[in-house]
Amino acid sequence: MLLEVEPFKNISILGVGLIGGSLGMALKQFSSSVKVTGLFRRKEAIAEAKKVGAIDVGTTNFKEGLKNADLVFICTPVSTIVPLIKEIIPYLKEGTVITDVGSVKSSIVHSVGKFLPPHLHFIGGHPLAGSERGGVQAAFPTLFKNAFYIITPTQKTNTEALKLLHSLLTQIGANVIAIDPDRHDRIVAFISHLPHLLACSLVNLAASQATEVENLLLFAATGFRDMTRIAAGNPGIWADICLENKKAIDEAIEEFQKEILKIRSLIRDNKKEKLYNQLDQARQARVNLPTVLYKDLSQLRDLLIPVTDKPGVLSEVTVAIGRLGINIEDIEIIHGKGRGILKITLVGQQNAIKSARELRKIGYEVRILKTVNSKVY
Repeated sequence: MLLEVEPFKNISILGVGLIGGSLGMALKQFSSSVKVTGLFRRKEAIAEAKKVGAIDVGTTNFKEGLKNADLVFICTPVSTIVPLIKEIIPYLKEGTVITDVGSVKSSIVHSVGKFLPPHLHFIGGHPLAGSERGGVQAAFPTLFKNAFYIITPTQKTNTEALKLLHSLLTQIGANVIAIDPDRHDRIVAFISHLPHLLACSLVNLAASQATEVENLLLFAATGFRDMTRIAAGNPGIWADICLENKKAIDEAIEEFQKEILKIRSLIRDNKKEKLYNQLDQARQARVNLPTVLYKDLSQLRDLLIPVTDKPGVLSEVTVAIGRLGINIEDIEIIHGKGRGILKITLVGQQNAIKSARELRKIGYEVRILKTVNSKVY
């Protein structure tokens, strides 16, 4: 049997900084019926979070702040997420969904899976949104608008909990993609963690030259500032991230070394044509990076998938689609006796065709409908 999870009316946030504060603002803006409770280590921080509109109420008491929570967001540094989940378990009611926003997923998801009791549900999460600025003062309600928000369900993930969390994140404007936690960590090592370390290394290198030549940083122009903006991020948070994801980061650094040494070799050997090709290849890849995703309602497509009523089905389907880099707009489950219909809404006919092909490979029957007028393809 699927465990029914009530819609999220009471939401608690541990760690009301940039991400947690922005979540609170977005949730309150999305629905006036949602009550957002912030949990804090310091009483002084409560007033500031209330002042900027990130929470409805704040407390330093776990029992008080979690007793009615339907959904809990853990928005603290990655090294504290697992210990915090252990600490709050006694205060949570049956059916509460827990999620986090840590930029490392594998160690967190696998660790929590070992001790989480069956009456609670954990779904790893990572919004690909943020700023070099920190604190609740930097929070704003549209931080997640059109941003990718990765969730990392497993075969054990409760179907209703996954559906409700996905729907909530979509409602605050995020493009939600389900990815295997191990694959997530390798991806972010290359697109997030390595770039941060490169920015830090470049700033440190330029600063170190101040004793040998004129202070290079005095002459830093737009290109240097654009490339190194992220080096202004919180060093404590980034130290945690690097140590939690060290295996994937080590691989990323090794691959980058090969690339930069290739460039150095072409320069040393005066290989202008090959150097030009390398630079042009990078230019084209950068120009073709996806921009903000605008949604044309006429392009919405539904995948109708007959499924058995058993754990892991929704996780398997969403992760299969996530592997293609396609975000899901909506999830609906039409329950039957032992079986049901899973309706997945996507943007774009080609995305629907690709997703259907991938799902058929793993044994699912799929029909594609045009959402607007239910015309069968």
